[in-house]
Amino acid sequence: MNPTLPALIFPAISLLFLAYTNRFLGLTSVARGMLREHLAHPAPHWEVQLVNIRRRLHLIRRMQMLGVASCILAALSMGALSHNFPIVGQVFFVGSLACFVSSLGICVHEIKLSIDAIEVEFRRAHVPMN
Repeated sequence: MNPTLPALIFPAISLLFLAYTNRFLGLTSVARGMLREHLAHPAPHWEVQLVNIRRRLHLIRRMQMLGVASCILAALSMGALSHNFPIVGQVFFVGSLACFVSSLGICVHEIKLSIDAIEVEFRRAHVPMN
């Protein structure tokens, strides 16, 4: 294994960070609006949505942390491989991939929660299912 292999993960991590950050910023904006609305006119459906949003924000933070860990482990892997420590480099690389895949797995879960949140609003608006 050569040091260029772990370097291949950097572009993917960069794109993920951009997507996760955009998702986080969009969700915090929605949360602030819902909090204002809930404080002005408390209603049970707002509480359900706010709990969902809080859970999703924590998941996005975990996704970002795993992305950072993946990036750091990939860099350590490149360093170890460059300094002729192939086993250590491979272990770091496997760890980097594990963090990367875990981040994507959490992303899938967060998307499911996003769908659940909008379904609450569809039901409240009495929008029929196909």
